[in-house]
Amino acid sequence: MARILIIDDDDAICRAMAKLLRLHGHEVNVAPDGRAGVAAALAGTDLIICDLAMPLMDGHGVLATLKQDQRLEDIPFIFLSGHADRESIRRSMNLGSDDFIPKPASTQEILATVTARLEQHQRREQRREAEVKKAVEIFSGIVDDLGSPAAAIHWLAQTAATGSAGKVSGAIPPPGSPAAAEPAVPAAGSFLATRDNRRYFVKLSEVKALLADGEYSRAHWGKDQSMMFRKALKQWEKELPAAQFIRIHRNAIVNLAFLEFVKKTPAGPQVCLREFAQVLIVSQRKIPALNQALKLAARRPQPL
Repeated sequence: MARILIIDDDDAICRAMAKLLRLHGHEVNVAPDGRAGVAAALAGTDLIICDLAMPLMDGHGVLATLKQDQRLEDIPFIFLSGHADRESIRRSMNLGSDDFIPKPASTQEILATVTARLEQHQRREQRREAEVKKAVEIFSGIVDDLGSPAAAIHWLAQTAATGSAGKVSGAIPPPGSPAAAEPAVPAAGSFLATRDNRRYFVKLSEVKALLADGEYSRAHWGKDQSMMFRKALKQWEKELPAAQFIRIHRNAIVNLAFLEFVKKTPAGPQVCLREFAQVLIVSQRKIPALNQALKLAARRPQPL
């Protein structure tokens, strides 16, 4: 079940509540005052039940201290106190308490509140994990084997929880090396690539073309370098800057920054990119859009 921390200077209440929670399968730890409670919370817990009036540090002080620590701020926090006046309850909720149970409280009320707050926290964590997983899949839904997706998601979630993101590096050491224990986070507008057992970041601005490959797409950059993505061209088209990337065919998006020339042929226009061997056909439907993009590009001031 859950690890529950009880912070209360009343020994009789602590013993009775600990017995109740243990009978229902929970692991219980007890702290006799606010300072001891904060230290116990740092050791790890899933939910905290705290008294309000205590020596050394009162309940409001405990809650305010925990909310300042990113590792502890999301732990469900329930006040169980005889000081149930409107002002105390309002201040408790304003500080971020999840619930307030006035003393004396029935065992049913305590158990129902604990269960409700644990379930709410579990749903919140599941939503957060799903959001992180979705973000990872959207940004780096790479077909090539770049390591364990589960490990990457776990690291990102841990980083988000602790705020300990590392600095982005230009290359990532081979898997298994000590420096590879914590993968770098991709910078905005870039993606992870691998070559000769090395991992490194490729800026989207360096991509020359994106070509459809069934339900996937393949990004091409540098000299004969490419990578497959679990992303259709339609999705790329929505995300890439329209001033630089243009779709010229249902099977191709090109980066105008690498455009060498457009060749007219009886079959229709063909696009040639710098240091890119494949000649790309422009579909009849995309010719107006390409012409418009070329005109806009010609009007932009060129760097000196």
